[in-house]
Amino acid sequence: MKSVNSLVQSLLLAVAVLAFYSYGFGPDALYGALVSFINTWLFDYFMRKQKAAVNADAQKSFRMAIKSSVLRIFSLAMFTLIGLSLLALDPGALILSLVVGQVGFILDRFRQK
Repeated sequence: MKSVNSLVQSLLLAVAVLAFYSYGFGPDALYGALVSFINTWLFDYFMRKQKAAVNADAQKSFRMAIKSSVLRIFSLAMFTLIGLSLLALDPGALILSLVVGQVGFILDRFRQK
């Protein structure tokens, strides 16, 4: 069932990348989509890790949640800055596809409940 966890996110990002590709910004949008998928993967990784720690007390569980949030925000900022500065990608395409991916991530979570 893991393959359909990010169905909405994948569909929205495919549409966004194809739309930007038609305007010549396909690689820029694709990079933003990949960053979005990395963020989703990190979220899923930490959720599995937290569920596996069944004997964790509230304090340990809280620390795991904080660690997850900090690492996800740091990686999101780092990959975005790399794309904007080192790779000189178009900011509009990169950020918009990243936002579309995060909206898809949220919609997928609502769909799964």
